[in-house]
Amino acid sequence: MKATNLMEHFVKEQVDATYKWIKKENPASPICECENCRLDVLCYVLNRVPPKYIVSSRGVNHTQRELENFKQVSADVDKIVMDGIRLISQSKRPNHSSSYSLPFENAKAKKRKPFFFFPVLSGYVYDGLTFESLVDAQISLFVNKKMANMLDPTWQNPCKTFKVTEGLYNFCVFPEKARRENLKREFNVLLKVEAPGYEDTSYSFTLPISSSLSKDSDYSLKIQDLFLFPKGVENSMERCIAEE
Repeated sequence: MKATNLMEHFVKEQVDATYKWIKKENPASPICECENCRLDVLCYVLNRVPPKYIVSSRGVNHTQRELENFKQVSADVDKIVMDGIRLISQSKRPNHSSSYSLPFENAKAKKRKPFFFFPVLSGYVYDGLTFESLVDAQISLFVNKKMANMLDPTWQNPCKTFKVTEGLYNFCVFPEKARRENLKREFNVLLKVEAPGYEDTSYSFTLPISSSLSKDSDYSLKIQDLFLFPKGVENSMERCIAEE
């Protein structure tokens, strides 16, 4: 038995179909369609959609039928694919036409200097009244009062939520240089969230990190759920806190 993320196959088909459509409708388009840029777009989309894992033929049939019937999923994925293609084409990797590798990984391999490696930061945004996932919310990430740089073009800051992402957002922050290994440092992280028709909100916390020469594993940090309230509506959560 093997677990498979069916969404990966679905998204790859959508990415290939979108590139084909762009080439047909606008042959002179400056959009790059090399394999590395396609992989960047694929990662961009997969980082923004919930996985659909299956382990049996029955699971394959059920999930494929669900994806085929759920037209909203296809529409949302198409939009994310187009956003990804535009973004990746505007900010290609310096070595995008050669072997696929992260510019940061190349630099790290040569210099072998210590860095503060950030975890992947992820969380969900909800409507404070209905508790439903919020669509079209924009989340901005600041580290030590500065807009955080992302590891590569497949991650955005600010980023947005879509219906298919069910209110999920995530960030992969570019590592910061350190003077030496095992140096402990606290980073002040601030999230600012806004959405049309809702009151803006923010959330801050301190993130302790120890410097190292390499990132041992891909680890992530789940941020507490964030709630936005429609404009003109009293935030009952804030009222309860004030009363306490």
